[in-house]
Amino acid sequence: MRPLHFFLPFTPAFALACALALALAATTVRAQGAERPTGLEPPTTAQFARLCTNTSDLVECGKKIEADLLKRPRANAIARRDGRLLAVMIPGDAPYIFEDQPGEAGPDTSFYGYIPTADAVVLYRARGEKLEFLVLDRATGSVTELPNEPKFNWDGRYFATADFCKDGCENRIAVWRFERRGAVRERVFTPRTAWDDAEVSWGSNTRLIVDITEGKRSSAINLELNDPRWTILLP
Repeated sequence: MRPLHFFLPFTPAFALACALALALAATTVRAQGAERPTGLEPPTTAQFARLCTNTSDLVECGKKIEADLLKRPRANAIARRDGRLLAVMIPGDAPYIFEDQPGEAGPDTSFYGYIPTADAVVLYRARGEKLEFLVLDRATGSVTELPNEPKFNWDGRYFATADFCKDGCENRIAVWRFERRGAVRERVFTPRTAWDDAEVSWGSNTRLIVDITEGKRSSAINLELNDPRWTILLP
């Protein structure tokens, strides 16, 4: 068995207690095998609004989403919370540990959802007023930082991100897939004129629906994966 995985700096004072507390969890996960429970998907727009509308900051929002997920059946086969520690279960191996750091700057990481078709965990990370997303591939234990929330297609083979704003965004859509080294961009789409905002969803396993905001005007386009406007990064 490999040692515990730590994505964020792990305080030495917690090391022994964490190892003891999670030893049983790791054994349980190995015994269960690669269980893929359903009903733990990331929140919908309506669910997000219900949980986070009256929260004081990004950290509280993330923790409310996590608490809502962790009370559901079989959630502990995917993720467990122990104080400042979040453990993501890796089948046949030790859990992957994220530790929340005190202070406004964080980082503070919350369980945001599980995609059973991809066997992937989505994590929500708050750093002060900045929100980030991570995806953890349970098959390889790899963690990838993303520009925005990932939207998975129906069979879990691909996910898409759309990151648009005036400052500090990529201003492009990316379609990702999983490789041995983790999630990688397969193709990207950059509009000819900048959009103020855009959201993506899947109309089929190979077709994106893109909802676009340009000033006061809203529109939508369909974007097939074989559309020639994509820039292919990986064949």
